[in-house]
Amino acid sequence: MKTNFLLVRHAQSEARERGIVQGEGLTVPLSEQGIKQAEKLGDFLRDHNFDQIFSSTALRAIDTAKAIRKFHADIPYIEIKELNERSKGEAEGMLKSEFNTKYPEILKRWEKEEDARPEGGESYGDVEKRVMPIFDKHLKEFSGEKLLYVTHGNLIKVVLGNILEIPYGKRARIEQDYCALNSLAFDQEKGRWSIEYINRTCL
Repeated sequence: MKTNFLLVRHAQSEARERGIVQGEGLTVPLSEQGIKQAEKLGDFLRDHNFDQIFSSTALRAIDTAKAIRKFHADIPYIEIKELNERSKGEAEGMLKSEFNTKYPEILKRWEKEEDARPEGGESYGDVEKRVMPIFDKHLKEFSGEKLLYVTHGNLIKVVLGNILEIPYGKRARIEQDYCALNSLAFDQEKGRWSIEYINRTCL
């Protein structure tokens, strides 16, 4: 028996369009382009079957999930804070150009693929500690079901990196486009994960 997971990155937000640093604490709506992306994603998934739908508590994820749920109104839906984006700490809300000026050492460490965190923010390792227990919990609660998660690029990289045993600093190499689909499954009998595909887009 397998439990299936579909991880979806949210559509483009207004903050991304304006070059603003996002993270766990910054919640902004979708841009006009993002709304179109979410609608296209919802239409693409309209004939798929899910047993549960989850999203982070960020508005950009909730709005993306809403476009999907339009065709799956009868499916249970829960917003979970542990699915929120990696925190950028005090850098959230500033322009990316400001971030580059203020945190040159962080950028250098990221370029060296070190798992550094901005002041008050999270590393990939920190995110893993808060999100993987959710997946362990859902494996027990929803064994054998098909689960959909609408969440964030860095969080998806953390989950995929954990399953593939990729070092924290190298998880940034995993590409995640807007509305990207990632299909995973956990085989209860074998006790291990498998990945069907990563970063598949319908846009």
